Amino acid sequence: MMKKNPKWKIVLNLILLLVILGIMFYFIQNSMREIFVELKETNLVILLSVIFLGLLHQFFEGYGIKETVGGFAPNFSVFDGMMTSFYTAFYRVVTFGVGTLLAEIGFYKKKGIKISQGVGASALHMISYKAAIVTYAVLNLSFYFNAILNQRPKIIAVIITGIVLTVLLIVTLIVLSLSLNLQVLVLLFCNRFIRNQKLRVYIDQFNLQINALHHAMQSVLNDRTSLLKIYLFNLLKVGAWYVIPFVCLQEEFNDIDFFLTFALISFTLVVSGVIPSPAGIGSFDFVYLLMFRPLSGTVDAVSSLLLYRFASYVLPFLLGFLVFLKERRTAITTEIEDSSQI
Repeated sequence: MMKKNPKWKIVLNLILLLVILGIMFYFIQNSMREIFVELKETNLVILLSVIFLGLLHQFFEGYGIKETVGGFAPNFSVFDGMMTSFYTAFYRVVTFGVGTLLAEIGFYKKKGIKISQGVGASALHMISYKAAIVTYAVLNLSFYFNAILNQRPKIIAVIITGIVLTVLLIVTLIVLSLSLNLQVLVLLFCNRFIRNQKLRVYIDQFNLQINALHHAMQSVLNDRTSLLKIYLFNLLKVGAWYVIPFVCLQEEFNDIDFFLTFALISFTLVVSGVIPSPAGIGSFDFVYLLMFRPLSGTVDAVSSLLLYRFASYVLPFLLGFLVFLKERRTAITTEIEDSSQI
């Protein structure tokens, strides 16, 4: 039995690889086909600009993640942060959004970061990202409020609702991560109503993880310099994506306002982020067209949407696939070496 175990692991790794390849083929043939068709028809300069902005986003993302986990893993590099982003983006697609958090925590664990610390880093990662989105949305709404009120008054309520719900999400994440009172209430509830000893073992382990999460979040949030850096890197990474619609539309519309396109995409992100949808893709498409169609017309709005999705969705997914292949190759090689030693 001991001899067969490593061989079975090799088989399971190969099966997982084939399943992932099958899912990738499905996505490329269906969800991503229109995007690749659009890429073929896009001016090379615009395409390279979109790719550059997509990679620039990932570069700032890498810095932000490095700063987020720096207290747990001093040797965690910007490159590691970018690989985390790629890896997470890959699993976001192949698991339909369900495995995004687990993939991020799993990647942290491979870098020697404890699960509780990884959960804390993931929570702070989400908080800082949402905070950057809210910041841009609030600033742009205050700047364009009168113009939107005159031209599209109904959209203001939608934007404000998106901002309020995003702020509530941020507050909820902070409370869940930091509130000792909430953790005590959970512990008291478990002590009173759960008597099964086997369940008690898991609950005790869970409480230890929650306590570790609390300390992990506190250690990061107490470092104000680090917190400011994380926030600024998130503003920069989000800003890189927000330039893409202008780059895509300015060829057809020479007089298009850069700051207006920047504002519209900021509204798109804050509104689509609170509409339930697998991986946020369907909701984003709907809100994007709602915002940009009056400005550029349906054809150009759809074209810019596809290029935006390439930079923000397909490009990190494809780069994440390379990270996944490297991981699978390492795992299979390790299992082959283990089986040969038995």
